[in-house]
Amino acid sequence: MFARRKLKKRIKEALQNWSLQKALEKASFNHFLNFNRTSKEIPWEEYKEKAKKIKEECIKKLPQLIIKFKEEAEKAGAMVYFAPTANEALNQVEKILREKKARNIVKSKSMVSEEIKLNEFLEKKGYRVVETDLGEWIIQLAGEKPSHITAPALHKTKEEIAQLLSLHLQQKIPSEPKEIVKIARQTLREDFIKAEAGISGANFAIAESGTLVLISNEGNARLVTSLPPVHIALVTVEKFVETLEQAVTLIKTLTVASSGMKLTSYVSFITGPSRTSDIEKQVIKGVHGPEEVHIIILDNARLSLIKDKNYNKILYCLKCGGCMLVCPVFQAIGGHVYGGPVYPGGIGILITSLISSKKTSTLKLDLCADCKKCEKFCPVQIPIGELILSLKEEKRAQLGERLLSSFFRFKRIQELSIKAFIFLEKSWKKNAIFKKMPFPWIRGKTLPALSLKERLPPQKKNKEKIYLFEGCLVKIFFPEIRESVRSVFENLDLTLIEAEEQTCCGAPSYHLRLIKHTKDLAKGNIASFEKHNPEFIITICPTGNSMLKKIYPRIISSASAWVSKIFDFTEFIVKKGYLKKLAIYAQQDEKKVFYHYPCHYLNQLGLEEEPEIILKSLRFLPVKEEEPLTCCGFCGVFSFKNPEISANLWEKKKKKILETEIKLIASDCPGCLFQFKSSLNKGYQVFHTAELVDMSIKKTEEKREKNQSSKTLSG
Repeated sequence: MFARRKLKKRIKEALQNWSLQKALEKASFNHFLNFNRTSKEIPWEEYKEKAKKIKEECIKKLPQLIIKFKEEAEKAGAMVYFAPTANEALNQVEKILREKKARNIVKSKSMVSEEIKLNEFLEKKGYRVVETDLGEWIIQLAGEKPSHITAPALHKTKEEIAQLLSLHLQQKIPSEPKEIVKIARQTLREDFIKAEAGISGANFAIAESGTLVLISNEGNARLVTSLPPVHIALVTVEKFVETLEQAVTLIKTLTVASSGMKLTSYVSFITGPSRTSDIEKQVIKGVHGPEEVHIIILDNARLSLIKDKNYNKILYCLKCGGCMLVCPVFQAIGGHVYGGPVYPGGIGILITSLISSKKTSTLKLDLCADCKKCEKFCPVQIPIGELILSLKEEKRAQLGERLLSSFFRFKRIQELSIKAFIFLEKSWKKNAIFKKMPFPWIRGKTLPALSLKERLPPQKKNKEKIYLFEGCLVKIFFPEIRESVRSVFENLDLTLIEAEEQTCCGAPSYHLRLIKHTKDLAKGNIASFEKHNPEFIITICPTGNSMLKKIYPRIISSASAWVSKIFDFTEFIVKKGYLKKLAIYAQQDEKKVFYHYPCHYLNQLGLEEEPEIILKSLRFLPVKEEEPLTCCGFCGVFSFKNPEISANLWEKKKKKILETEIKLIASDCPGCLFQFKSSLNKGYQVFHTAELVDMSIKKTEEKREKNQSSKTLSG
């Protein structure tokens, strides 16, 4: 309980920290611009496919690759050690330094050194350790931990950095990035020259040649690994690849994902110590570079995951850090709060569960909004959100979570609760207490009305039966969406089945880690599908679509038979050829509409074009917000557990909506519509795409009837 309160306090502090918010916004926006530009110039999806296959192949045979690497590296003159644990790695580093009488050490950026707390360990023993990566140097001076894998000082503004350096160097440092870099160069040069040992990590280790690969932009990694007489490299086991060709593919993929550049300034291939054979072809070690290279291979619980078909995907991670910079939660509270204690973000939660314990990550699991942005971005396609959900399954649900799940699970409880809410609904808007609630969708001015409207029996028209899977929010708050879908399908001469027995898709229970409850709901829905045996199943909620198509087949084998029949409303209209029939209902005048893309719609269903195609065919002009697209903050269960973060995300979205000055808003997610209708003032009109289609049809029919009446009267 104390730990939970402490986390809530840290979240609140992060959200109220103006400098942090500014730094996170600038970093994520600049990363988006760089990545967006470069990814369009290269076959990015091809890169991702190749990178994923390489990691799959190499993880399967890690033990063999490690043995081969050791043989080849030692042939090249390096000394190789294997450390099963962090303590053994620390002791090995200290042993080498002690034997070489090296007291002054320079380091290049290495997350594995953070993982084993190397600096703290060495400093306690009297060694002087200097970080030479600019970001690492800044946070070392600040006495902090990295907030990002590749940009450790990402959480600091240039003004804060200048103030820190001014204090440390006892001179006025201007807050201009160029001046800060110049000062860093001048200050650290002396440390490079004095250093008796250099410590680095490695981005990859090539088994066929015993080669280490280091990627950097600043040039400090080359100085660390070449100026001092001794080079110590810390390499974790998942970094091993078989061939040089594989390494080159991963270098290209990692560089684009981490920095948005096609290639970094420096890519170093280090195979043993420096050597020459210029004198009578005799090989002499230690020329301009180090005389000795020591490579410590750290396991720290990683090898035990190789055969785990679920969690072994954590080992695919290239440590690019891109997943964090597209994550709305990371953008809201930063890496010191979300993730850690060493590796930030959602992937940091997973790595921590691997190298430390699953208990360490327990509190942070609920910080994932499950928007799937990280999964869509990941260069090796790690299902980060799904793996976090897997960890949640291993955590026992609390009483409140079970009660919330029961609301969606049992129809009778749901109906009684809705009746109670309907009775209380008027006081929600009058009572000032609710306006102070942390949930943006409760304190809003126009909370959607609750309803118990019954479904209609199927209309018997043609033989092709369409099953409407409506979802809880439509059933409870937005029956008008269901009515619009019914109206549209009637105009398309399709039979719509509105099954009374259908239940919640199970998403709330699934995210509350109550898998048994999810299975029970899935079984009920599958039984309903089997009873009606429709040609197609139409969803009007992307979360429901995702549950039916992706989650159900994983937990119930019989669900796979229905996957090919499941379509989102817009997807069905476009892909099944009904667009021409709807085009006759196009408006006479074009009308702008702000279209909000739900996270799952884009990142899991891949439906970016469909709603735009439909709206344009009806002469709407869909307008998107300025990229990068933002999350509205509803996120289902997430907004219950993290209302402060949800409210922060909504304010960012609201700002973008207001900037467009468009009062007509459309989306295809009832959750997003709930957020908009609750939190925007009455001057805004908010609709599901199906409602706009239905409105266009009805307006056209009304005009036809008026024209027909006029003709009849004039005749």
